Amino acid sequence: MDSEKMIPLEGRRDDPLRYGLHGVKSDIIEPHPLESAYRSSKAKQEEMKKKILMNTYGAAFPMKMELDRQILSKFVSPVSLLLSFVCYFTSFAFLVV
Repeated sequence: MDSEKMIPLEGRRDDPLRYGLHGVKSDIIEPHPLESAYRSSKAKQEEMKKKILMNTYGAAFPMKMELDRQILSKFVSPVSLLLSFVCYFTSFAFLVV
């Protein structure tokens, strides 16, 4: 699972029923072997993709794509910003009434 796609849970972080007991073992190994295999295969796939792009278009192309991705990830479209403000104020209006 990608951490970007996971929904953060509300509540306390030290809740043992929701998050499990904390131990040293959980800091050392992954929760499940398939999870570590998925992450390593995804990293290998990204590395291979960068090598293919580098061999096809030159060494600067993958770096330019990474810079473009970082710039565009910070961009917030005006429409989504407007919608978030509308949702915030309508929810605030319902709380006041």
